[in-house]
Amino acid sequence: MLDYARQRLKEALGIPRRAVLATSGPAGLLASEFPCQAVGLQLYLLVPLTSDHLFNLEHDSRVTVLAPGWEMRGIAYVIPIESIDLQIDLAWDPCTRWCALVRIDPCSLQIRSQSGWGNIETIDLNARE
Repeated sequence: MLDYARQRLKEALGIPRRAVLATSGPAGLLASEFPCQAVGLQLYLLVPLTSDHLFNLEHDSRVTVLAPGWEMRGIAYVIPIESIDLQIDLAWDPCTRWCALVRIDPCSLQIRSQSGWGNIETIDLNARE
């Protein structure tokens, strides 16, 4: 069953190229859209260095990420772009010199219904939240 859940998570995360990151902290509640890429069970976002999201993440790493078709809760880590491995295409984006790479480790993913409203599936990976 765990293999099915992990495979389903990989499929869902691999679809969008942009996602909305929601953070909360000293800069307030923020929600902004950023380029993204999934690698395995992790989602990477390219966030401008001037973004208040990075300030919020210094104080609280819990985030929510929204994309068409799903909503994910997870833990965010700011990673130096120089230290990433070559499998992340976002590292080659011309804007990377003004951005930080944020890795999201998912705790739970809710897949939305394609027709109508509500969630049709919830995948829980981590109870840290």
